[in-house]
Amino acid sequence: MPSQVTVNSAICGFKHKINGTLDGKTVITDIETDCSKVAKIAHMEIPKKQTLNIKENYVMDQAENVCCTTCIVPAGVLHVCKMELGMLSKTLAKQSERVSIEFDDE
Repeated sequence: MPSQVTVNSAICGFKHKINGTLDGKTVITDIETDCSKVAKIAHMEIPKKQTLNIKENYVMDQAENVCCTTCIVPAGVLHVCKMELGMLSKTLAKQSERVSIEFDDE
C-alpha cells in the first residue's frame, strides 16, 4: 500500500500531498502542490541507498537549488521513503500524527 503524507507549509501558505510507492530498490514519489518551486521536484525516482544520509542524498540534492532553505517538503519526502522502505513504521507514523516545528514566544 502506498505511503502518503500531507506537508503543511503554513508560513508560505502551501499544502503539499506526497505519495510514495516502492518499486524494487527505488521509491517513486509524486507531490501534488501549488508551489512553483516544489513543482520542480514533483516526481522523483529515489534510489534506496541515497536516502540514508544527509550527504549523498538524492532528495536533498534535487531540492538544493529548487526549494527555499527552510522548506520542509524534502523532509516529508524522506519520511515517505522511510515508510516505503520499512525503516519507519506506518503504524507509528499514523499514531504520532505529525512532526512539527513550534515557534516559541521569547
